[in-house]
Amino acid sequence: MDQIAYAYFELRFENDFLRSRGNAFQKLFEAVMGKGYPRDFRPCSPWGNVGDMKNDGYLPSTRTLFQVYAPNEMSAAEAKRKIEEDFKGALVHWGKAFDTWAFVYNGEAIPAPIQQVINGLERENSGRTIQLWGWEELRQEFSKLGLDAKRSMYGYAPTNEAKLNLRLADLEAVLEHIAQSDMVDENATVMIVPPEKIEANKLSHNVVCLLKAGMEKADMVGKYFDGHPDPPFGDRVATSFRNRYQELRDTQPKPSPNDIFGMLQEWAGWSGSSTPAQQMAILAVLAYFFEQCEIFEAPNP
Repeated sequence: MDQIAYAYFELRFENDFLRSRGNAFQKLFEAVMGKGYPRDFRPCSPWGNVGDMKNDGYLPSTRTLFQVYAPNEMSAAEAKRKIEEDFKGALVHWGKAFDTWAFVYNGEAIPAPIQQVINGLERENSGRTIQLWGWEELRQEFSKLGLDAKRSMYGYAPTNEAKLNLRLADLEAVLEHIAQSDMVDENATVMIVPPEKIEANKLSHNVVCLLKAGMEKADMVGKYFDGHPDPPFGDRVATSFRNRYQELRDTQPKPSPNDIFGMLQEWAGWSGSSTPAQQMAILAVLAYFFEQCEIFEAPNP
């Protein structure tokens, strides 16, 4: 797969994983597993007053029963109670169908109280395998998906071909969209970007790959501003970007730098129906303002 497209899909999935809670996270899990195991994975929907009978998905080929949680939305005591209750319920309703029970969690690390509960269940049920699925496990499942499956989730990706064929007309639509935002003020400053900026912002390899692709076309953005019939146009767009970045940066709970990058993509016009050319134009604009220090933090001197 094209390196730029690969980085794009990985970042979109990471953004979804970090933002999804409750039912949205379960839908994300079902999408990945359903596309990865189309003739095998069986999602389970609640039915009347019996609910899902402690089953959020089943993989017959490995006799694995999944239970999906968003426990950061509940207390440690509530999470402990729910896990124990759901595992016992799974034994009652599905005990003859599964050998492995997988706890799927929407976090990068499993909190200590939940680890203790899982360890206790393993000791008490030595004949069964109990697995913990978090960020890395789901990321691996997503990475194994083919191009068509990833496109069905996140649309077309920017590609090297789109980068080579990028036109000013593609940039114009993105920049006009941003200029019409309500994030504008009259104070615009431009600084030279130190080479340590990427490291200082703790951006992932996937974001760096997308920024580097965009930077190859960032000069087109500068030329577009230089030739625009409205001289303050570039300052208005720069100010919009800076204000939007600061708004996202100061959000509580604080998003990760990768998530902020994804949200800036969306704000600049990304959608699941964007063409590769539109995607590349957005990356060129993001890279230009990254280089100009309008978005993300400059490293300490």
